[in-house]
Amino acid sequence: MSSLNQPDNTARVVAAARSHDDGGDHAVIATDDAGNIVYWSATAESVYGWPASETLGRNIVDITPTNSTVDEAMRIMEQLRQGESWSGDFILRHRDGRPIYGHVTDVPVLHENVVIGIVGLSRQTRRDTPRP
Repeated sequence: MSSLNQPDNTARVVAAARSHDDGGDHAVIATDDAGNIVYWSATAESVYGWPASETLGRNIVDITPTNSTVDEAMRIMEQLRQGESWSGDFILRHRDGRPIYGHVTDVPVLHENVVIGIVGLSRQTRRDTPRP
């Protein structure tokens, strides 16, 4: 993280994620400002097929985008690091490699006007998988 108070910032990001996690159909995932996962909800476990224990500390770009959407995911992360939110449809990746149609909303978490993390909410929009 960019701040000297990394543990405090991680706690702030996790708290922001928990405030969005109502146990509903939205997967809630939070990262630090470098994209390392610090929160992975129970719904994220079921949507993506990854237990939280295997995602925490890993980079979000290595877990959720498909091979064909990694470049777009990197562009979105850069936009978020600039303090801008992002929302839209995105092809995500299940742990078993199959693509998942989803709607994603990503919001930067700010502390003292500095981005310290990102909270993402994603919801599977269709049960079928996209065609290549």
